[in-house]
Amino acid sequence: MKKRMLIKAGIIAVVIVTAVAVPFFIGLTKLTGVDLVIQYPADSVVLDKSTVEQDLVNKFGEFTSYQRNQIKTGEIKDYLESKNFIEHAVVSVSLTGELRITIFQKYAIVRVYNKKGQQFYIDSKMNIINSQNNETAKCMTATGDIADRPVGKIDTVKNKDCTVIYRLASMIDNDSILRYWISGIRKEGKTWYLLPSQGEYTVTLGDSSDWKNEFEKLRYLFDYSFKQNGWADYTDIDLRFHNLAVCRKDS
Repeated sequence: MKKRMLIKAGIIAVVIVTAVAVPFFIGLTKLTGVDLVIQYPADSVVLDKSTVEQDLVNKFGEFTSYQRNQIKTGEIKDYLESKNFIEHAVVSVSLTGELRITIFQKYAIVRVYNKKGQQFYIDSKMNIINSQNNETAKCMTATGDIADRPVGKIDTVKNKDCTVIYRLASMIDNDSILRYWISGIRKEGKTWYLLPSQGEYTVTLGDSSDWKNEFEKLRYLFDYSFKQNGWADYTDIDLRFHNLAVCRKDS
């Protein structure tokens, strides 16, 4: 009986030592490599993988020179998420010693040029993204008498112009027909206009409470009338009239 107890105690001791020693020695091994993946929203590609990789090397050095227990995944995550177009990052070290980084890029839906000459993007979650020369998102633009320059995120109480721009850009981006036809938003005084991707005309919007109805009229016009008759002769499409889209042609 006593012998069995000693054997059992010895087995437990070996298990405990192994449980402590194995992670310790694994932690002393070097990283085997880095696997960086960038998840892009829709067809919007802004972040360049090689640029992100070089930025990480500049900040942290070559990761393969690190021991596994030297990797601070939280620090890498925080650094990445402080970057311009990065919404979220997942950082971990695999059992095989590979540093795995997955980055989720923000989805910019409109680039704003305000009346002070400042530029910035608005993403699909109302976040403000600073404009940088080496990062250009393919999206519609907003120009004209825009007073706002939000910081961080749009405040729907304080940032009236950007709230309108976000709403318009979201409605257009979520509609495959309008997304094809509309490339810009413009404010002149208190009136909002849409600018086409093809043609020289403008689309005049009415009261914001009726934009859903106005966009339905515009969608029908684009999808049926313009496909058959073209758009070259039009100078203005006015949606401010109830159940009507008034199209003016060159005289």
